Amino acid sequence: MDTIAYDHWFTPAELIALTDRVGAQLAETCDIRSQIGKPYREAWIAARFALMRGAQAVRLIGEKHWQTPDFAIHLDNRYLLFESTEADDPTRLRNQDYLDACHLFLSQADYAVLGPGPVAPDVYAQEIARLVAKKCAKHYARCDGLVLISHAAWIAGMPTPPQVWWEAACAEAQTHFPEVWIFHDRAFQRLFAPDQTPVSVPPATPPPPCRRPRHHRPHG
Repeated sequence: MDTIAYDHWFTPAELIALTDRVGAQLAETCDIRSQIGKPYREAWIAARFALMRGAQAVRLIGEKHWQTPDFAIHLDNRYLLFESTEADDPTRLRNQDYLDACHLFLSQADYAVLGPGPVAPDVYAQEIARLVAKKCAKHYARCDGLVLISHAAWIAGMPTPPQVWWEAACAEAQTHFPEVWIFHDRAFQRLFAPDQTPVSVPPATPPPPCRRPRHHRPHG
């Protein structure tokens, strides 16, 4: 199996290609959501964030202590450090959902994978605020930004949550991180900055690592 090295600089294209290969290999053993898959999950978002920013290089940062950011990008003449965190419906067991669906998929059983139901906006906002507070409490020696990965595909009553909603949920981050970004519905969006529009991930890339295998999705 290919491996994703920490503390090694890649171009964004190189790391995207590597995560494509590693993701396919991890999917064969249902390890995407496991501890084995942690470098893959971190590299997946880091590579695509670096590409979106137009960075020349990106690397995962090896954990030296719990206050170490997740990845760095080389952007023009600057080296920027970022922490990432994953948010989802707090009532959903995402890792177990993935394992159940993956093992069924590999068994070639005839089954249907149903997408998660809607999460209430206030419930999801509270969960996001809780996760943001945990990152703010770390007191990094240096961290130039936070990237929040939103896995909730269906926020009730909000097909496209407005920027003001995201900013309210991530409010505490504004006083701790120079940059705050969200990744939701395959697009990056910067918060607390005027006139920001989402920047979509190119459609040729694979789905985020939280997605469950799709064998058949019934309608209705």
